[in-house]
Amino acid sequence: MKPRRPPSRAETLAPRLAIAALGALVIGVMSLVAFGDLASPAIKGAAHLPPMPSIKPPEPAAAPEAPPPQGERADTKLDRAGYTLVSAGALFVPPSFSSADGTFDLLIHFHGNAELVAKSVAEAKLSALVLVVNIGLGSGVYDTRYTPAGMLDYEIGRVVDAAAARGLRGPRLGRLALGAWSAGYGAVVRLLAHEEQMARVSAVLLCDAPHSNLLSMQSREVDMDRIAPFLHFAKKAAAGEKLFVLTHSEIGAYSYATTTETSDALLRAIGLERSRAIGWPGRPSFPLARSVMTTEAWLEQRSEARQGDLHIAGYRGFKEDDHIAHLAQMSQTVLPALVEYWKRR
Repeated sequence: MKPRRPPSRAETLAPRLAIAALGALVIGVMSLVAFGDLASPAIKGAAHLPPMPSIKPPEPAAAPEAPPPQGERADTKLDRAGYTLVSAGALFVPPSFSSADGTFDLLIHFHGNAELVAKSVAEAKLSALVLVVNIGLGSGVYDTRYTPAGMLDYEIGRVVDAAAARGLRGPRLGRLALGAWSAGYGAVVRLLAHEEQMARVSAVLLCDAPHSNLLSMQSREVDMDRIAPFLHFAKKAAAGEKLFVLTHSEIGAYSYATTTETSDALLRAIGLERSRAIGWPGRPSFPLARSVMTTEAWLEQRSEARQGDLHIAGYRGFKEDDHIAHLAQMSQTVLPALVEYWKRR
């Protein structure tokens, strides 16, 4: 019998793990909390989080309007302030977003400080709408919600409705990227398990994820069935058909496969080797990226592996803030790769 689904890193890291979230559950559906039960009110950033921007609830569809003036952009009347509750997430319109004809690219990010993700997208200058989904602690809750086929269509449909209510004329999906930090990988692995959904996904960005089961504690053999959708997607990225960017820390052995072990297993299955790489990604310019960390334990790169549009980067660090830094610095690590990739596509 295979081991049961491993708990996420958020369920097992030390109790001092800082809150990397903005608030509690909203209307019983959405959580903007990344850590929850691992938080300590004494931790820096836990008691001094900035207030959320104002919520922009979806509005009922308006009566048909007169045709817009010739040449007017579809985003001319788009309301960019605050966020809108959409399904189990919060939809943001970063300042970097633009759409002349109503077509929008979309990043759905699972788990983590919602405003931080939106600010990171803006800092990276990604022209996309951003849906940040937080539904609880542990990869299991994400895995369960996104197991049924059709969930991706459902989420996208709600985003289209919300974009129209915010003033984007004729909204329609362009390209789609899925992102996750920590436990959020549970949603991505389930969405990619459906071939028709994988076909719609242009890019996957994983920040210190994924985990997997271990087939043997002694040999620490990784259960490849658990991460098979990631392997499938990684092979497509290596062939230049998709973008797959994965970052991982060095946080040590547990009763389940760590992010180092899972990334090593993916590389072995593809036939790639790591090379030594020394580097320090840039630091975000906005204060929120610092407030979610207890110390300034910024990322320090140790290794990398590349082939086609597959990029796996290993970073030093064994502590809580080393894990949080993968979320805090996503504007400097995974997001620039997406910006560059979509410019080429």
